[in-house]
Amino acid sequence: MGEKRGFANIVRNTGWLLGGKGLGAVLSLVYLAIATRTMGPAGFGVFSLVIAIAQFIARIVTFDSWQAVVKFGQAPLRDEQESSLARLVGATLTIDVLSAVAGIALAAAIALLLGPVLGWNRQVAWMGLGYASVVLLATRSTAVGILRLLDRFAAAALAESMMPITRMAGALIAWWFNPTPLGFLMAWACSEVVVSTTYWILAFRYGRSHIGAVKPVGIGEARRHFPGILNFSVASNINLSLLALINNVPIFLVGMFAGTTGAGYYRLAAQLGNAMTTFSQLMSRAIFAESTRHHMRGGQEGDMSALRKLSRQISAAAALSAIFIILMLWLVGEWVLVKMSGAAYLPAYPLLLLLAGAAAIEMAGVSFDPILMTIDRQRLTVMVRLVECAILGALLVVLLPRLGAQGAALGVLVASMGGFVMRAAAVRRHLR
Repeated sequence: MGEKRGFANIVRNTGWLLGGKGLGAVLSLVYLAIATRTMGPAGFGVFSLVIAIAQFIARIVTFDSWQAVVKFGQAPLRDEQESSLARLVGATLTIDVLSAVAGIALAAAIALLLGPVLGWNRQVAWMGLGYASVVLLATRSTAVGILRLLDRFAAAALAESMMPITRMAGALIAWWFNPTPLGFLMAWACSEVVVSTTYWILAFRYGRSHIGAVKPVGIGEARRHFPGILNFSVASNINLSLLALINNVPIFLVGMFAGTTGAGYYRLAAQLGNAMTTFSQLMSRAIFAESTRHHMRGGQEGDMSALRKLSRQISAAAALSAIFIILMLWLVGEWVLVKMSGAAYLPAYPLLLLLAGAAAIEMAGVSFDPILMTIDRQRLTVMVRLVECAILGALLVVLLPRLGAQGAALGVLVASMGGFVMRAAAVRRHLR
């Protein structure tokens, strides 16, 4: 009965998160159409490179501290230890702030020093630094963790819905007053600030009755009170950094080999294919929260049967969803692409099929990383990502010079297949 409730909770919480993204999915097609048609392939390529720079840097320095809040906050929440929860929130928030400062320094180094090597002009470099700084300072990972720890997924959905609403409004304003990459970047930056502010308001509203006074907490104090939190956070950071390499490095290289127009095609295809990746990320967040609760109830006694059943249920549902969405993209993807952005973006269609295939594979294995993190196999998730990055790197060296953007997309697809097989084997072995 507990397993049934667990899967039902995942479905319900994913539903709340997806509800917040449902509006976003509709609005994103509209504001993406406005952006692509207004800027054209070359301008959208510049815009895409700047976004990729910011996302890459944010992922490199981010510790995804919401996972630490959920994992290490379960016992204090159950035992109503307000001071312990406050200490945990203080520790993760300290990490978030320090990461933001380090990220801005890294952004300056990449944009201003490495940018010319990668072929970025001064305008792209400065826009990348500015946008990355806003993204990093609009930190919200700890607030996200508070809401998920308290099972307030509906509130999280409300906060997430602010992103597409703000971007839609911003895209219209940019189209009317400043139809340039800079204008649209300002709109995207505003959306980051609005979402972060909303998350923190909701986290304070729901968390103040459970969490005591929060103050900065050093690494030593955090390790004393929450054994294993540093290793967990570092492993999470490395895993995210490797994922950032997989998601963003190809577009940098496409920009070098095929120019900003090719980068624009690649980014648009990735954006549309990310409809599935977004769903899997949402489901992954709900899975991690629920699998952590399951592990607390049964894992201490060595009982993995609940997690095994949960993993099978999730994998079956995710695989069916991935098959359905990839079929729909194959049937109507080209029509959507042309209607949304115009015939000028038709070269992005083959990239869409390849990148959507990679996203489908990620969706089918959505439960693997959260479950491995739950049972403290963080190093294993990092090792799998390292191998996946090595596969992608080798494929890019071979395929990109010959096939351009299509070669990069094909490399991502093959690397995703390799990662899926390795993670599936790892989960099967450790849940026996």
